[in-house]
Amino acid sequence: MRIALGVALSVCALVIPAPVTAAPHAHPDRIVAAAWVEGAYSLTGALGYRDRHFTLYADGRLITPGAPDTHGVETLRRASLASAASREMRQALLEATAGVEFGDVPVADVGYTRTRVSVDGQVAHARVNALLMTLGLPDAQRRARERLVELINSWKAIPSAPFTPAAYEVQIRTVSDPMIQLEWPGPPLPTRECARVSARTYARFPATFQQGNAYTWRGKSLTVWVRPLLPGESGCPGR
Repeated sequence: MRIALGVALSVCALVIPAPVTAAPHAHPDRIVAAAWVEGAYSLTGALGYRDRHFTLYADGRLITPGAPDTHGVETLRRASLASAASREMRQALLEATAGVEFGDVPVADVGYTRTRVSVDGQVAHARVNALLMTLGLPDAQRRARERLVELINSWKAIPSAPFTPAAYEVQIRTVSDPMIQLEWPGPPLPTRECARVSARTYARFPATFQQGNAYTWRGKSLTVWVRPLLPGESGCPGR
């Protein structure tokens, strides 16, 4: 517990305010550390969405989730880490996951927490089922899970500012017999099941739009799902 807290406190002193432009980087959109949950039994999970904890880019940009907007759609926040802070955080995540045995908890539908991190050419991946559950696990595996939870929380606690993505992914799902449906008032929806739309287009979505609500449009009953895209993320394929 002291390790994760120490990392978080030292990094707070090395955070660059979000509006400041970081030094140029040869591959600024390369992801050097990330943590997310996939495979959870939920409506968004069924759509292939990940619950993203954090994403760190090579140029120091750190993207974390914010509170849902008025439509119920996830928002994003951004911080900019100095080079030393980025390396310190990544090294801590590497040590917490590389070759570490987390055990397996026989619980379905909770999802897998996944991490990946790169430090000086070393790359580590972790995949942990039901990360928050430790019942029946040996002490070493329980402590490994607790440390990973603390590290993920320390990344998410780094001071950040609202971040407006360049684009959003929109998924259209046809439904049969919806209990309540409204006429979609515009703007025009994508003709494909999944498409990328600009932030400007999303801003034109009606004030009454709510994530996952059922609508009728061009004679079809459908639900509309939206998620913000990360820098460098194209959306749709693989999600």
